[in-house]
Amino acid sequence: MGLLVSRKRFDQLGERELTAWLRLFPVDALSANLFMHPEFCRAAHQTLGPVEVVVMEDSGRIVGVVPLHRANGWRGLLRGYTQVAQEVSDGFCFPVEDAYLGRVAHALARAGVWSGFFTHVGTGRTIRHCESGAVTKTYLVCHQPGDQDLWSALKERSRRFRGDTERCARRLNELPGAYQFHWQSPNPARDLDTLIRLKLDQYARTGKEGAALYQADHQAFLKALVSGQSDGFSAPLSVLYCGDVLIAAHLGLLGGGRLHYWFPVYEPGHAKYSPGKVLLAEIMKRSEQLGIQVIDFGEGYADYKEAAASETHELAKVVMAWGARGAASMLPLRWEWRFSG
Repeated sequence: MGLLVSRKRFDQLGERELTAWLRLFPVDALSANLFMHPEFCRAAHQTLGPVEVVVMEDSGRIVGVVPLHRANGWRGLLRGYTQVAQEVSDGFCFPVEDAYLGRVAHALARAGVWSGFFTHVGTGRTIRHCESGAVTKTYLVCHQPGDQDLWSALKERSRRFRGDTERCARRLNELPGAYQFHWQSPNPARDLDTLIRLKLDQYARTGKEGAALYQADHQAFLKALVSGQSDGFSAPLSVLYCGDVLIAAHLGLLGGGRLHYWFPVYEPGHAKYSPGKVLLAEIMKRSEQLGIQVIDFGEGYADYKEAAASETHELAKVVMAWGARGAASMLPLRWEWRFSG
């Protein structure tokens, strides 16, 4: 019968495709599955533009499901695609059975996807017609047998970080009102607005004025994630208050025992108390009861990541193109890379 390939909008998928999608995720500690999850794609489809899903079938069995966003500008006109919500996504993987990975590029081309540009791809898999670029590192802390929780494990592995954070927590508790931690914000609409404002202030201080979060549709995307949680996937908004003031917050993605540490922020007026680290400590202390086996801190160095992490993994940018059309579709991106460098 051969491989049957189709491309559908997310809202055209049935229960059969959605069930197969979840079954096809690679099994590893990385959090790419969370950025490829149907609920993540549903929120993106509602706020960031149509999510198109390439479905691969062989003899009536679904063997691959690849969600994509059409690229902007010339790349999109030349049928270039990206991972869903690429500007804020920290992970990409191919939900495709291993035996069919070598046929993905051809299948995408048959579905009208001439090229793809994906970031934060784990380097452990070799896939035909994929060209890897710059490699970065992601930091993970994983639960080990015998550990009570992710925080207690730091007593041996990172005594200084653990001790400094606990001293900051004691100092915060000496302030009027002490501090209160909530795994899930009691007022998510208000606190998400505050997180976005604090994050944009941080971007302005650090020269990231072009970040996607400045765009109204990306703010709406985060709000859709927070309000659209399901049993197997959620976007917890954790907060730390001192009195009536929000001093730290974190919006993450949670599913399958993995928490991706995605949008952490703190109120600069309380910086000397390291409220972001205190909030992280409170989450790690509750990891066992929350069912969190892995926290993926994402790429980019930070002292708290290095101190808390128990392992690192390499991620790469990847371009996928098949045939002459694919090569032509990639030209705008290659020009962009050449002139931006």
